[in-house]
Amino acid sequence: MADTQRILECRTAEEALQSLCDWFYDGRMSVEGCDPVDADALPPTYRDLLVHTEHMTRRLADYHGKPVELVVLHHETSGTIYSRNILLQLAGTEHVVEFGVVRMDLRFMSERVRDGILAGEIPLGAILITNEVMRRIEPRWYFKFTAGAPMGAHFAGGDESYGRVGIIHCEGEPAIELLEVVTDRKLIS
Repeated sequence: MADTQRILECRTAEEALQSLCDWFYDGRMSVEGCDPVDADALPPTYRDLLVHTEHMTRRLADYHGKPVELVVLHHETSGTIYSRNILLQLAGTEHVVEFGVVRMDLRFMSERVRDGILAGEIPLGAILITNEVMRRIEPRWYFKFTAGAPMGAHFAGGDESYGRVGIIHCEGEPAIELLEVVTDRKLIS
C-alpha cells in the first residue's frame, strides 16, 4: 500500500500497529497504553472475540445478541488506498463495541464492493459477505490496551480492552489491513 509499510512487511506487533495507525494518530500515540500479548494469554471472553478467522461484524453481533452499525469517524483516500477509523455500535444504541482502523487497497475490489465501502453506511464484513467476496482473514498480532489508552477511549466504563491487527485477503490479494479493538462490556438495559 502506497507510501507506508504494509502489515505483511512488519516484523513486530508495535511496528504493525504504528504503520496502520500513524495516519490518524500523531507520532507514537498509536502505541500508547498498549502491549502485545499472545493469543493464549488473552482473557477467555476476549479470546473468543478475537482469536478466529471470521468477520468481527458477525462475532460481535453474536456475542452481544444484536446487529452492529457502522460509524465512520474519519476517512482519507490516497491513490487507490482508502483508510478510515470507525466505530461499531449495537444497532439502535450508542453502545460502542469496536473501534477500528482500516486501510484498504481498492484495486482488489469490485466496483460494487468499492462503492459499498466508500458509502460508509454498512460494516465492511457485511459488504464482503453480501457480495460473496472470496476472502481469508489472517489475524497477525493481539494487543492489550490499558484503561485510558487512546485506542479504548470510545468504550463505556474505561476498562482495559483488547484488539488484533490482521489482514483480509480478498480474491487471494492482501487487500485490507485492520486494527480491531473490542470490549466485552455488555449493554445494560
